[in-house]
Amino acid sequence: MNNCLSPALSMESEEYTEELRGCPVKGNAYPVLVLGVGNPLMGDDGIGVELAHRLQERDYGPLVHVEEGGTLGMTLLPLLEDADTVILLAAVKTGARPGTVVTRSRDELPRHFSRVISPHQIGMKEVLGAAQLCGTLPRIITLVGVEAGHTDFCQPMSAEVREAVPQALDLVETLIARALEEYQARKDAHA
Repeated sequence: MNNCLSPALSMESEEYTEELRGCPVKGNAYPVLVLGVGNPLMGDDGIGVELAHRLQERDYGPLVHVEEGGTLGMTLLPLLEDADTVILLAAVKTGARPGTVVTRSRDELPRHFSRVISPHQIGMKEVLGAAQLCGTLPRIITLVGVEAGHTDFCQPMSAEVREAVPQALDLVETLIARALEEYQARKDAHA
């Protein structure tokens, strides 16, 4: 199930405003964006997309938007700008054992995306840089990465990375819950 805000849902729920976000908002803003990036045609690089597909089957309500960004690069900028908290899902190469689930904070992302394992990462580095230049970088960005074993073209995802899916999903669920709690606390503070 896709969790996009439909016009009918956005009218029923309370509007998410700049006061709650703390920076300029464009379009239909939502507190939490879960964005899976990667290329499913390149083995383990498809883990971000796989995780996003699985999360789209869950119902988080109108405050959470789960998107499969694939390799869309700069076209993801408006989506990213509309979020207060972003949880990025992607394959990583940190030197850890394949299938290891890692997290990186917003401040660590430029260094992470400087080590490219796939063409989509160049796009994410540019998207984050453009949002920063525009002053619309989300307040919180967390990367949930799964260490890739291989990113060979037309190869299936490795067993180690497939086995990491439940752990990665649990971590994302925890991050979503935390983001929603923080959103509610800020909302209550402004009431």
